[in-house]
Amino acid sequence: MRKIGVQIHEAVSAHEKVSKKETRIRAGEIMKKIGMDDYERVLDSYPFELSGGMNQRVGICAAMIMHPNLLLADEPTSALDVTVQKQVVEELLMMRKEYQTAMILVTHNIGVVRAMADRILVLQNGTVRDYGETKNVLDHSQDPYTQKLMNSVLHLKREYI
Repeated sequence: MRKIGVQIHEAVSAHEKVSKKETRIRAGEIMKKIGMDDYERVLDSYPFELSGGMNQRVGICAAMIMHPNLLLADEPTSALDVTVQKQVVEELLMMRKEYQTAMILVTHNIGVVRAMADRILVLQNGTVRDYGETKNVLDHSQDPYTQKLMNSVLHLKREYI
């Protein structure tokens, strides 16, 4: 198993000739932007030494180090607790804005979709059921499957006594 800094360097050097030092500098800049001020420790760690949320955040940084035009985020918040999910969503949105990166988000998490997606495509068994602006599809869909899906989403109401 290799340390995170080595893994990131190998990924970057597969696309361009860059020194380990330059990779660390670039990774550090991105990590600092999302509040990972201890990036040196993170880069010198093995993946098993970090939490799932921290590994997810490192993955986002590694994906963004090449400043891609398009990022495919496949279940970027799965297996994370709600607090870490919120952080990851905020970091992805910040990266999207900072680097002008388009994102394709694949998720079952309607809350993440509502927070991140401009447009949504609803699939059922690989068949398109609905497509359009996120708010319109989620709140005003005419498709029975989408309506059933949205009715199954848990909504918490807070009552004050």
